Amino acid sequence: MRNTSSYKLSTLVAAAICGMAIVTALAMGGVFSYSYFSTLKNEYHDRVRAEGQEASLELYSFLHRAMARLGELSKDNSIRVAIMMGVDYPLSEKLSEYDQAPLGIDFFVLRKDDGRIFTSSPRPFDEPFIQSALENSPHRCSFCRVGDGDFMTVFSLPIRSRSEIVGSAACLVDFSRSEIVTTFQNSHESRMVLFDQGKAYDLISGEILPLVMGESSENKELINVRIGKEQQGILYRSELVPGLAYFVSDARFNSALKRTFWLLLPLFGVVIGLCIVVSIILSSKLTRPLRVITASAEDISEGQEGDIPDRDSRISEINALGKALSSMLENLRRTRGLEQYQFFFDNVDDLVCITDMDGLFIRVNSGGADFLGYGRDEFLKKTVFELVPPYERESLRGLMNSLFAGNNSLQFECPAVAKSGEIVYTDVRSRRITYHGQDVLLSVVRDVTDRKRDEEELQHYAAELLKAKEIEERNSAHMADTLKKLEEAMTRAEVANRTKSEFLAQMSHEIRTPMNSILGMADMLTDTRLTSEQRNYVSIFRDSGKALLNLIDDILDLSKIESGKLTLEHTKFNIDDLVDEVAGIMSVSAWKKNLIFACHVDPYCPSFFEGDPTRIKQILVNLLSNAIKFTDSGSVVLEISSSPGSQGKTILNMIVRDSGIGISEEKFKDIFENFVQADSSTTRKYGGTGLGLSITRNLVELMNGHIDVRNVSSGGAEFRTDIELGSIDEIEEDSGLIKDAMKDRQVLVVDERGQVRDYICKCLREWGAHCMASGDLNFACVQNESCRSNAELVIVSDLLGEEDGLSEIESIKARLNSENPVLCTLSSSPGVSSNSPEINNIFGVKGSVHWPVTRGGLRKAMLGIYGESSIDAESREETVELKPLRILVVEDSENNRMLLGFFLKDTPFRLRYATNGNEAVNMYRENNFDLVLMDIQMPGKDGLDATREIRAYEWENGYPATPIVALTANAREEDRKDCHKAGCSGFLPKPIKKISLIKEILRHSL
Repeated sequence: MRNTSSYKLSTLVAAAICGMAIVTALAMGGVFSYSYFSTLKNEYHDRVRAEGQEASLELYSFLHRAMARLGELSKDNSIRVAIMMGVDYPLSEKLSEYDQAPLGIDFFVLRKDDGRIFTSSPRPFDEPFIQSALENSPHRCSFCRVGDGDFMTVFSLPIRSRSEIVGSAACLVDFSRSEIVTTFQNSHESRMVLFDQGKAYDLISGEILPLVMGESSENKELINVRIGKEQQGILYRSELVPGLAYFVSDARFNSALKRTFWLLLPLFGVVIGLCIVVSIILSSKLTRPLRVITASAEDISEGQEGDIPDRDSRISEINALGKALSSMLENLRRTRGLEQYQFFFDNVDDLVCITDMDGLFIRVNSGGADFLGYGRDEFLKKTVFELVPPYERESLRGLMNSLFAGNNSLQFECPAVAKSGEIVYTDVRSRRITYHGQDVLLSVVRDVTDRKRDEEELQHYAAELLKAKEIEERNSAHMADTLKKLEEAMTRAEVANRTKSEFLAQMSHEIRTPMNSILGMADMLTDTRLTSEQRNYVSIFRDSGKALLNLIDDILDLSKIESGKLTLEHTKFNIDDLVDEVAGIMSVSAWKKNLIFACHVDPYCPSFFEGDPTRIKQILVNLLSNAIKFTDSGSVVLEISSSPGSQGKTILNMIVRDSGIGISEEKFKDIFENFVQADSSTTRKYGGTGLGLSITRNLVELMNGHIDVRNVSSGGAEFRTDIELGSIDEIEEDSGLIKDAMKDRQVLVVDERGQVRDYICKCLREWGAHCMASGDLNFACVQNESCRSNAELVIVSDLLGEEDGLSEIESIKARLNSENPVLCTLSSSPGVSSNSPEINNIFGVKGSVHWPVTRGGLRKAMLGIYGESSIDAESREETVELKPLRILVVEDSENNRMLLGFFLKDTPFRLRYATNGNEAVNMYRENNFDLVLMDIQMPGKDGLDATREIRAYEWENGYPATPIVALTANAREEDRKDCHKAGCSGFLPKPIKKISLIKEILRHSL
């Protein structure tokens, strides 16, 4: 039985009485609390409404006083006379008198004749905002927000002399400086809120409030709101000042509730204590007679003979309980004798039952009834005929009639239906007895289902053996016919394989003929006079043509691989040269898709190996071309490292990782088969024959290697290839040269790509240099104090975000201890450098690393700067002489003129300066200039008018148009169109970068 907790009746009675009293006290307290809470809440709402009305009235009065003061100013005769006479000092002195009080109000006067604005205070102000109000008087703008700052109110009135308007006056109310700041001072509990264009703002600070509206009160003046996630309160909407509201936090109301709670808490404690004392006294009076009866019942339950004492009590229910317990004790003694018999009856494993002549169950033991799934009570509601299949009921009826007719006992087998519907086979032994004066059947039923099933299975197995023997005889005849067909299919497959090889050889010949012409022309072009960048482009398409020829060879090699006739070369090769060639082949494809493309050889990896470089390059091209083809955005990375192998060999580890569409895991094994792709639906979108990975796998296996693929958790796929190569023990000459050239040199690397920065520094440190890396010029030169070091070499990307990497090179030079650091650029596109040689010469760029950055390319650039080898003569750019252009600089700002002169001081350009449009036109007519840098905003004649006059002068005299580049701080598209419409050839928005200025000059001069 399940153990349950027991309690004394006295405890329960006391708890019940105490609970009722406490519940009553709490109910009364709840009613009182609700009434008090409602009253307190109403008072709180009234106070919020009164404070909001007072604040609105004070703000309204303040604005009214400002307006009245402005009216006095507009009618002041002294000011009117000073305006008409055109004198400044009396007007300023008179206007300063209006700056005394109240605080936060500034007055302005606009003189109509010259448009000059006079102010009552020396404080700075938003001139366009005030001028607009003065020019459009009378004007009123209440709670206007200037930019992203505070809210202000501006009024303006015309100043008349009789019927003529001689000027206008305005007053500006700045609430952040006004005398009402102390009244409306923001706090955690209350603030003034202004609604403007669907947003809520703090009136004093101008801060945007994340305000969420809730339900409004009955009079709809007060609204429950929430500011942010934590601050809740009441908002009072002012009717006096539209759009203005007064907010009070619920913290004040919650504080009052807490004080009330702590005042009522002792009262509730006293009431609960009285309830407990009264309940204990009552429970003692009620439960004393019950304790006597309980003690007697416990003695009897422990086996002690005795009776329940007959004790009169004033409580009739207790007397009735004593008599009932005495009667129960007698019945218990009578039934104890039947327990032993019932024990043996119920614990028999077989079903023991007693049934009458109609088959109805009279008694059933509980232990044997479980095998049919019925409970004891369910058996007593059924007949034996309901437990057997319909086809056995007549036979069972005959057996029962024979037993009641005179046959005392019978044993027979009979199927039974379990509760689940399953057929159970039983062995039944029955005999007739007399029970309670009537003839009945006592039966013992045993489950023999397992035995019957074993017999049936033996019969089934015998039949299956006979059937299997017949099938084997038929299969023998069919197998002979199948072998004959298989031999015929193998013959046809060999013929098809030979046909395929002949077709591939023919197609290879037809493709090689035009490809040889292309490669021949590339070789001829290489022998002509080319710049380094042009030579790099020719090298790329020549290498691509060679890769195509190699691919054609690989198609032929497929037949050799399948026939086992492909052989590998064993020659010495340089892994850096191989990676540079592969990077050049694949760089254009990656650059066109705007991918992050990296080909990194581990700095600790040897340069020379012994193996088949053509096949290794084929493996890399296949893997990288697949990665670029199936990657639309993100990155494609090649990582190469080495590890010691067995028997003096070296294991070359090659990893190609991309962020493309990935590969389904069930296709991992299939993609290395011939003419198989991971997803056949991608063929239409990406193309391909499905041969690349199959050839790659076969080549890797020929090099005693292994290739596998997995999906990257961040997206994309990763191919890992390990091949076995021969080791080269000789000392590498280039390794010694680069270490001697870079030993102990201080280098600063600036590139926004962290992967590139880290790889360059890793290589430089291996070569003995000290490297510091940064993501952008501002971080490198301002925030990082260690930038002020002895860095003698700066490696900077030619593209940092949307800016040219050379645009801030002067800033980084100024913060280095070295006066003339060596500059080296990192190209951001295929080729050596994205900048022209003229720009590189101007900025002192001594070298460039082609894209993508490789160990070989970085080594060549460093040796080109510091080493003395054949690399210098081959990679050094031809010296380009800049033309001594005559440039007219039109700029009214002396600082800007100095800046432009500083930018162009290292160039042969000859500069002449003009300070306004008239001077520029006169100088242009008197001199012959190659280019004009024209400022647009200038006093008097602006840049647009000067440009139009210059173009008219050229057209009248038949002169060719001289390039005019507009310099302006307005970078809108409309401004650009206005400049071109006026006749400007170029457009440079301020602030002007040095690199942008030089590029624009070269664009119009070369």
